[in-house]
Amino acid sequence: MIFKKYEFTDEKWATIRPTLYKEDEEGNEKLIPSINAIVEIGHICKAFDEEGTCTDLSTMYSVDMLLNEEVESLEDYEVYPDPVGVHTFAGDDSLYLKAYCEMFPESVFCLIPESDEDLAE
Repeated sequence: MIFKKYEFTDEKWATIRPTLYKEDEEGNEKLIPSINAIVEIGHICKAFDEEGTCTDLSTMYSVDMLLNEEVESLEDYEVYPDPVGVHTFAGDDSLYLKAYCEMFPESVFCLIPESDEDLAE
């Protein structure tokens, strides 16, 4: 499984979303074979005031996908937010962390200590 995060304009998502589904023999909407699951996160709030009111709402529409294989048509929309506090599938943080660390291997989130002594530093 591959976990990817994407951001689209509302208009772009409206055109891409239908291409990720197909109808089965009974007319039911099913995901295309390369996609296992889609979670439409929507517009993410980037900042809140003291009362908890959103003060900075993203203009981009966020979507998380669990893939069976890479979907080339989506590559331009991939995003890699810091892995702390992000949505995961079934609480499996390692799937997103793997994708994040492949993009940013030198990130503090991806550095693995060589010994227990390194942990103490």
